[in-house]
Amino acid sequence: MSTVRWKLATLLLFSFVFFENGFSQAKLVFEQAIDLGELYNGEVVKARIPLTNAGKLPLKIIRISTSCGCTTVKQPQGDIAPGKTDVLEVEFNSTGFRGKSVKYVYIETNDPENQYTSVTLSALVREELQPVQNNTLIWFGDVPVGKKAEQTYALKNISPNAIGIKRIITSNKSVKVTFDHKNVPPEGTVTFTVSVIPEKTGYLNETFFVETNSKHQKKVPVRMSLMGVQPK
Repeated sequence: MSTVRWKLATLLLFSFVFFENGFSQAKLVFEQAIDLGELYNGEVVKARIPLTNAGKLPLKIIRISTSCGCTTVKQPQGDIAPGKTDVLEVEFNSTGFRGKSVKYVYIETNDPENQYTSVTLSALVREELQPVQNNTLIWFGDVPVGKKAEQTYALKNISPNAIGIKRIITSNKSVKVTFDHKNVPPEGTVTFTVSVIPEKTGYLNETFFVETNSKHQKKVPVRMSLMGVQPK
């Protein structure tokens, strides 16, 4: 075989191997951006992200992670066969957020051309009752165990309609919340008195909910936190 023919045969062989390797692999196809739309602070919204294997080998979902604890995911169980689609389920909790919110879901697979990638989640979080001091967290600081700590917290009605306060919902018996009046007109405020008695040392993170008669935001979340310390 002449040198030219040998070089041509070698080139064709390598081209064939490259072609086969390039197409005999897993290939992830998915939507890179998901718009969760408008929601009110405290709402939990879910989304489904189809993951399609457009390759010729099984697609392995090695790892799924998120940029925020407010976002949880349920990933497919097992490999995705060639030509098949499975669904990544995502849940975003808007508690404590306001305005434009952008989060990320990170995906690691065995797709050699797209091993590390991500999905962008965006949402517009609105409020009807807004913290007067623009503070979404009540911080009590260090509180001795068994001792009562108390703070006030005010919300302003920024909606065009009057809002009625129905009750306070809390799952922690050591947290007590009262409010000064039930009806909050537009541009009006309502003040809450929040008291807590820590039962043990360490961080205490709680969220209580202000239940309203609004058709848009039936429950307004209010987060609180403290550090329980040993009494002196």
